[in-house]
Amino acid sequence: MHLEFEMNIIKTKELTQSYIEKINNIVKSQDEVKHLPLYFDFSDDRCTYYLCFENEELMSVIALFEIDIDTYEAIAYTDMSNRCKGYFKATYTYLCNDLEGECDISFICERNYSPAVKAAKSLSLTYECTETMMELDLHPYNTEPVFDIDIVREDDIYYIFQSDIEIGSFCFYTFTFNTDDIYFHSFNIYEEYRNKGLGKLSMTAILYYLKSLGKTKIHLQLLLENTPAYKIYKELGFIITSEISYYKKIID
Repeated sequence: MHLEFEMNIIKTKELTQSYIEKINNIVKSQDEVKHLPLYFDFSDDRCTYYLCFENEELMSVIALFEIDIDTYEAIAYTDMSNRCKGYFKATYTYLCNDLEGECDISFICERNYSPAVKAAKSLSLTYECTETMMELDLHPYNTEPVFDIDIVREDDIYYIFQSDIEIGSFCFYTFTFNTDDIYFHSFNIYEEYRNKGLGKLSMTAILYYLKSLGKTKIHLQLLLENTPAYKIYKELGFIITSEISYYKKIID
């Protein structure tokens, strides 16, 4: 039986190379079973690490990111061969006791990874939402012009017009490592023009427009709960690359 007093929990903002290697080993062992779209950015100075050791072996790690005043996000990994032995719970309890005053912590996990979801529920964390990452390869995509829709660029915003009436807008930026890949965001059909089929029609015109610019792949993210947009993207051929769920803990 593993008793809590046998554990040694360390809080630090400055990781030694030895600590980094131990964290990477835990992530690597997880990836060999199932890759999770979560990673540690060791250069992020907003992050505080809580490391749970037994003897000199790292059993569990939580990375706590300060997003705003009294608002945090956290990711956690536990050694694959030492799960369900209290290491994560002990680290989590230490973290909650360490934070002063009222604050919110959102724990991030892969939506369909049952061990993480089970752990969140066992700690009575409250489900917030799921961010869905999607992409579309434009190389094989057959797009036709939508003659009723025009796109006009003004600075970094692209405005959508139907018969000379402005009905919405969107933005995108290119990735530095590949300028043909874009991150698409802020797509919006103005409220008075919604529920008229203009979302899918506009998105079809946008895909034609982006392909005419030489763009080859589109990445975007949206809330799983945004059912109308999710339906449009799926119908247009976007595929899901990852889904990240957020579970909240309010400390008071």
